[in-house]
Amino acid sequence: MIHIVMDTTAGMTRQEFDEAGIHMIPLYVREGEKLYREQIDIEPAEFYRKEREGIVFETAQTNPGDLMNVFKPIIDAGDEIVCVLISGAISGSVNAARVAAQTLDAEDRITIVDSRESGYGEAYLGYTAKRMADAGESREAIVKALEDVRSRTRTYFIMESLKWLFHGGRLTGAQYFVGSVIKLNPIVWFDEVGHMASFDKTRTLKVAKDRMCQLVAECGAHGVESAALHWPDNWDEAQEFHKEMEDILQVPVKYAQLSCVLGVHTGPDLLGPCVIMKERP
Repeated sequence: MIHIVMDTTAGMTRQEFDEAGIHMIPLYVREGEKLYREQIDIEPAEFYRKEREGIVFETAQTNPGDLMNVFKPIIDAGDEIVCVLISGAISGSVNAARVAAQTLDAEDRITIVDSRESGYGEAYLGYTAKRMADAGESREAIVKALEDVRSRTRTYFIMESLKWLFHGGRLTGAQYFVGSVIKLNPIVWFDEVGHMASFDKTRTLKVAKDRMCQLVAECGAHGVESAALHWPDNWDEAQEFHKEMEDILQVPVKYAQLSCVLGVHTGPDLLGPCVIMKERP
């Protein structure tokens, strides 16, 4: 039997993990000296309320022991694992999982998949893996399918303030100062290797939204397998952009609340379309 393991930056609740039959690895955010396990000690509603109150969180290193605690009972039972994790370019989770597999001497029964994404792009890989595992597919077939899906996924973000990228270490002080002075609202994306990188430098939020609609349309031209809109704590704004996405793509678009870990870097005001295309662009 193949078990699917995934971290909480996929944006799923504990209930959604349980209902999907996917094992949950909670990642951490830090408030001063206090550590919170996402979806266990803190959930998005409390996290974003605290951010709006002015609390600045940090992310914390993934603990290989947390992964071992999930892996070991599965391996001891004689089963196998496909573990789908947040992009290794922005988190140490992939390396922590490899350490856990090595420590358990189970590298031949545990496959670690770097999603090169987070949020819905990662969650969709987990759901795909679970569906294939339940159908009796091999780990090799699952990984090959996930690589294909990953190559057809595009995720973009715009945020109303650059300060969160600065506090999260994604911008230097000089970049933050210049961007704030000229009212820069960059479009950020998960690039080909999983970095959260600048895709386009736009000035004003309206221009950024218009540009993002163009990018959504470009993705839609290749057919849509699935689509979602990330939002942290800006529900009214998200509903408006969600309607635009559905008008452009002409398919149902899911809502995906952004995880606390990603929210450390983006803040509570963000729009983030994710499109899984039917064919590679």
